[in-house]
Amino acid sequence: MNATSAAAAMPDDLRDALRAVAPSLAVVRALGATLDAVPPIEKKDGSPVTAADYAVQAVVVAGLRAAAGDRRVPLLGEESASGLASAGRPDAVRAVVEAVRAALGWMDEAEVLRLIDGDEPRSGAPHWTIDPIDGTRGFVLGAQCSVCLARVEGRDVTLAVMGCPRMGPTGDVGVHANGPGVLYGAVRGGGAFECDAAGQALRSMRVDPWRGPGIRWARSLNRSGSLAVGRTEPLVRAIGPILETRMDSQCKYALVARGDADLVVRTPRTTGAVEQVWDHASGALLAAESGAEATDACGRPLDFGHGALLAANVGVLVAAHGLHERAVRAIAPSLHAPPRPAEAGAR
Repeated sequence: MNATSAAAAMPDDLRDALRAVAPSLAVVRALGATLDAVPPIEKKDGSPVTAADYAVQAVVVAGLRAAAGDRRVPLLGEESASGLASAGRPDAVRAVVEAVRAALGWMDEAEVLRLIDGDEPRSGAPHWTIDPIDGTRGFVLGAQCSVCLARVEGRDVTLAVMGCPRMGPTGDVGVHANGPGVLYGAVRGGGAFECDAAGQALRSMRVDPWRGPGIRWARSLNRSGSLAVGRTEPLVRAIGPILETRMDSQCKYALVARGDADLVVRTPRTTGAVEQVWDHASGALLAAESGAEATDACGRPLDFGHGALLAANVGVLVAAHGLHERAVRAIAPSLHAPPRPAEAGAR
């Protein structure tokens, strides 16, 4: 489907969500250049958060609010205004406020902080989930990162947008520090789209089935820097030879959705570890609507209906049709769980 046909096929609510995310790409690049002056904040759990996280969340909420008839943005977000206010970092607060003003126009500090939180979700009602900077390590290193927004209804993700501020379009996996970046959008049952940095559709995405033997594996950056082989690698290598692309963030899911990779897999680092919804919601729908399969690592359907956690699932596995079932059968036994039939896991 060409750009004209793709644009015509795109529903209005997806256009609105793309417009909400589009300004954040420039915010990410601008604040990425200020990390020496405004370094990351360490959260209570020891993980880093940056001024860009808070600024992007505010910018996206403002865009969603402008498109909402009732002006409400029920939000389950990774960050909160209280987290920023309690950090004791006036430099970070100032950077957030200035970045939001540059993107949206003048507003006072209190208004910026209110935007970060959106509105409280109503029990059982649809809501948005956002990871404003997915792949913090990649962001800090000047590598790939993404802005991930998804609408959750019940147990399903029904709309997704992913902004990749340093990525090029299909076929280009290089890092482009100066942008302009690309956007991806998907609607459940309505397809997936690659868009330019302004949110204009470039094409509809549909991936071919995997025919092997090689597996293009989109993998996360090695957090420890060690060259030790993890437990998943031999299992994947037993299916076929591997060609790796390493990057942080849900940009990896975009690679599968656009046909530049065949596999993304996330298994628990420790027994009982559970994934967070905002780390996978956007990417899973993009891949599924492009014709790939998105399940947990045991082949079970992903269930986003448990608040912030994928509490009913073990890991995440996204793969091209034809590879997915093989990957599930290779990986699930290592997690001490039987693989589910492929037809039960496809989404």
